[in-house]
Amino acid sequence: MSEKIEVRPIPKKTFIIIGILIVAGILFFYLVSMGKATKASKILVQLGYENFSNVKVYATQEFLREDINIKGMRYTVSFNDNQNNQECKGFILKDYKGNVEKDLLCNNK
Repeated sequence: MSEKIEVRPIPKKTFIIIGILIVAGILFFYLVSMGKATKASKILVQLGYENFSNVKVYATQEFLREDINIKGMRYTVSFNDNQNNQECKGFILKDYKGNVEKDLLCNNK
């Protein structure tokens, strides 16, 4: 019962490949989140917000306005409105025809 089981070590090349995949995954996640924040910032500028910071996009969802049958994107965001010294969060919507709408709740800091 005292047999020695031979264990084959994992090659160093495998650790290098796993490390590269982890770094690539983190980089991809960062680029996607920055892309969403950039799109949301462009929509906020169209809505009339000029001086804002700290834009965070929590979720994006495709929607369909059934009354006019147009698809679009809904962003769940939070940001700081520096012009009015407010912290805003809620939804911003942009349909595929370029129309933008907002459903935001802003509180004083």
